[in-house]
Amino acid sequence: MKWVYMKGISIEAQYLYRKARELAQQEHYETALRYFTQAVVIAPRYSKALYEMANCQANLGNYDDAIRLYNRAIDINPAFTDAQMKRDMVIVTKERNINPQQFMGTSCLVFP
Repeated sequence: MKWVYMKGISIEAQYLYRKARELAQQEHYETALRYFTQAVVIAPRYSKALYEMANCQANLGNYDDAIRLYNRAIDINPAFTDAQMKRDMVIVTKERNINPQQFMGTSCLVFP
């Protein structure tokens, strides 16, 4: 991955985010959540980290947590259309009781 500094997000938070994404791509969602959580503790307005946390929660079948995290990401960045779309997908998944892997695919591969 190419390293690009994100304005307003500390290097430490970005490092944790990148490590978490790698883990999520390997489907180690619980471990990825720990890294994403650390990134958000350091940078509470890191909407991309919240979005990826939501993806992990959705892939684990924790729909309410996923929806809450998507909403937090959207509150921080109202133009975050991927988060809006994924939140809506999770709502449908939850309502229809669909297997999360069947409906959403792998979190980091659906919306890179």
